[in-house]
Amino acid sequence: MFAFLLVALVSAANYGIDVSQPTSTSSFTCLRNNGFTTMVIVRAWKSTGSFDSNCVQTLKNANAAGFTIKNSDAYFYPCISCGDAAGQVSTFWSKVISNKLQIERVWFDIEGTWTSSVTSNRNFFEAMVNKAINMNIKYGIYASKNYWSSIMGSYTFSHASSVPLWYPHYDNSASFSDFSAFGGWSSPSMKQYRGDVSTCSAGVDYNYKP
Repeated sequence: MFAFLLVALVSAANYGIDVSQPTSTSSFTCLRNNGFTTMVIVRAWKSTGSFDSNCVQTLKNANAAGFTIKNSDAYFYPCISCGDAAGQVSTFWSKVISNKLQIERVWFDIEGTWTSSVTSNRNFFEAMVNKAINMNIKYGIYASKNYWSSIMGSYTFSHASSVPLWYPHYDNSASFSDFSAFGGWSSPSMKQYRGDVSTCSAGVDYNYKP
């Protein structure tokens, strides 16, 4: 009875997952049966500055399990030391096209170790985003308040009002009650509320989207 109630509660909310490793159709089916049906987000660009070829089959598996293209996104973890932010976006998008990757949105991942210069970091970020805009790529930003301030300083993103924010806070709470404005965003679109979960024979992060 408890398991049934848990699944019912999860299904009533808007829950999804993101993955960085190859994930099977059976794992996605299991996750969907446990209420994680709102979205799937796969890693498509690695911090080494290369396309994650695993994402192609992983997305096909997610689609086979019932995730529609409208509910399928990818995330882009930039290689800061590689430089050429615009070039990375361009190469990434050519891979998306050549592999016929069907996604709704790309999330630019702003975390980890960048340079010690907030000016350089801002320039890299703007070059990355501007290239996405020029290529008509539908995108969003993944960032926490702490990472944003350490990487970007007091920088306010000029497009924040029209670009969705996905933020991480591992408090195991599917709500935005913990959110504090930063970077130009007064409210988020999605929250990663639990990370590195092993379930349904897969490694996933849990996400909430109202």
